[in-house]
Amino acid sequence: MNQNIFKIKKSFLVPFMAIIALLFLLLTLSLFKGPPWEKMILGVSFAGTLFVGIEAAKREIIVTKDGLKTKKFFRVKNITWPDITYLAVVELNKKAYFLLTTTKGFYFFSNMIENHALLIQLIVDKLEPEKVETEVRTYLEHPIERRSLIVICWLIASIISAFIILKFLSA
Repeated sequence: MNQNIFKIKKSFLVPFMAIIALLFLLLTLSLFKGPPWEKMILGVSFAGTLFVGIEAAKREIIVTKDGLKTKKFFRVKNITWPDITYLAVVELNKKAYFLLTTTKGFYFFSNMIENHALLIQLIVDKLEPEKVETEVRTYLEHPIERRSLIVICWLIASIISAFIILKFLSA
């Protein structure tokens, strides 16, 4: 069975997982020495970030000869090619969001998917021309990469590291 699997970019997941690990370390340090409000804030931040990280790590789009399969945390949805009624794109600076309208609802994904241009091309190749927005074909000629979110994640990891160092120095 010929299929292509597309996941969230590793260049985003690595710093995001580093943020989760650093938040856990900071929370652990706070449990030993820290006011109650700090423990609560770090606990909620860690739990929320951990949930988002698991969701991002588990997210997949699989392209098969029969259609698409979207996998999220505890959810799998199958979309057959005839079910897809329209493919559109919205570009905002370096962000691109793709919208698949189907007979069962709509699905969207961004350019944070690894090899997203190949994914879009595979979808376009399976759909009739009238189901694909002209802007999608234009986008495929000049796909954009979103790096700002990756840079922000590394910046946040650095800031959390600074807090950890300050926590050690204050001991």
